[in-house]
Amino acid sequence: MKNYILIILLAVFTFSCETNVECEDNPAAGFLANADGKVPVRDANPANLDLWDKYIEAHNNRDLETIASMNIDSTDLGQFRILGPTGQIIRGIEEHSEFLKMWFDVENPKWNTYFSYSMKVDGQQGEWVISGAQVKKTVDGQEVTSYDIADVYILDGKIGAFWVYTRAEAPQQ
Repeated sequence: MKNYILIILLAVFTFSCETNVECEDNPAAGFLANADGKVPVRDANPANLDLWDKYIEAHNNRDLETIASMNIDSTDLGQFRILGPTGQIIRGIEEHSEFLKMWFDVENPKWNTYFSYSMKVDGQQGEWVISGAQVKKTVDGQEVTSYDIADVYILDGKIGAFWVYTRAEAPQQ
C-alpha cells in the first residue's frame, strides 16, 4: 500500500510541475501616448544602433557627403527634417548639409555617445533610436559641454527625421 501512495505522490508531483506558459516573443518595453491612448513600443533591430553610430562618426569626421547619403528624402512622417533644441526646424537634406557646414565652422561640435536604444512603435512603418551624447563645442572662444538626447526616426536603413533635446553641463562643485 505504501508503494501505491508513493507512486501516486510521485505522479502528482511530476505532472503538477509541468506548466504550459506562452511567452510573448517581443513584449512591449514601453509605450508612446497619442490621441488614441497608449501605443506599445518594442525592441527593434539592433542594426539601427550601428547606423546611428556611423552617422555620429560622420559628424565627428565632418563628412557631409556621408551624412547626406545616410538621410532619406521622405518617410511616412513627411520630408526629412530635424527639430532642434531651441525650436529651429531644418527641412530637407540640402538645408541640413548647409546648416552642418556652418555649425562645424563656427562651433566645431564633437559627439561622444553614452547610450542608445532601438525601438519600434506598433503601427508605424519605421523604427526609432533614442540616443544620448555628450557634445563639446566652442562658443565665443570657450569650450561648452552639453548633454543631448536625440529621438531618431529610421526607415529603410536611413535617417528620416530626428528631434534633439539638450541640457547644459551642470557646474562642478
